[in-house]
Amino acid sequence: MKKTLRYNYRLNPTPEQEAKLVEFGATARGIWNLLLSENMRRYEFDKTFLFYNDMASLLKEIKPFEAFTWVKSFDSAAAQQVARDLETAMKNAFSKGRLQRFPKHKISYKKKKLHNDSFRAVNNSNCIRIENGTISIPKVGKVPIILHR
Repeated sequence: MKKTLRYNYRLNPTPEQEAKLVEFGATARGIWNLLLSENMRRYEFDKTFLFYNDMASLLKEIKPFEAFTWVKSFDSAAAQQVARDLETAMKNAFSKGRLQRFPKHKISYKKKKLHNDSFRAVNNSNCIRIENGTISIPKVGKVPIILHR
């Protein structure tokens, strides 16, 4: 059985890195909403859904278009993780054992000054490393962290 480890660290990013992290959180929310809208549109049209492989290929197909340059600036592994999370949420909504609702669009304007967008960085091919009190995040760089373990 493969065991997954998860660690939480406090980051001390520079203002440029902080802006990039906030932008990545908003981009993850935008990708979720885009894929969910496409699934809802597809379901209304022919009663089918897109699953992970289809969503990942859709993300790949829209990158060259000028209107979707914001997807290109996002980490591709994190974008694929958003697609996996959406697929899991949709499968949970339709399984009989779970009583979950169909996924909703994510919005950031519900509460004033509350921007709790987040994204999950996936450690493919050891691209995320902790070295000398910093963590390297793809497309963000080396961000100082507080090691409290």
